[in-house]
Amino acid sequence: MMRVGVISDTHGVSFGITRALRAIPDAEAWIHLGDFAADAHILEREAGVPVHSVRGNCDLDTRVPAELVLTLGGARILLCHGHQYAVRYDRTRLFYRAEELDCAAALYGHTHVSLLEASGSILALNPGSPALPREGRAPSVALLKIENGELFPEIVLV
Repeated sequence: MMRVGVISDTHGVSFGITRALRAIPDAEAWIHLGDFAADAHILEREAGVPVHSVRGNCDLDTRVPAELVLTLGGARILLCHGHQYAVRYDRTRLFYRAEELDCAAALYGHTHVSLLEASGSILALNPGSPALPREGRAPSVALLKIENGELFPEIVLV
């Protein structure tokens, strides 16, 4: 079973990365969903495993993709920050985009609010923020376990 850490909205706050690594020390890979995409380099150096990242609405480096489709453990996964799909209000456009790209899941950030939901066979996962959570939520990241293309997600409080 593959173990993937998912993090978003670190905004340059290094203790958020430290918290994430303490909470999921055995991740085989990490996904950073933007704001600040540069934090993905710090995460990769500290974790010593591959980090896949996309840029958020606060990221200016256009060398980092706005969205990315990965295949991990046999599952196709859409990565995006989410602002481009107005996820703060509704995830319908995000689900349609994941379906269009034949993905089993859509991972996004932007809202700083952890959320796990499904629409049909598509999973949407927001890990929240380990540094700047909103709406009274505790700081969080997510753990995505993948086995034979099947996804087992969980929100992890840090």
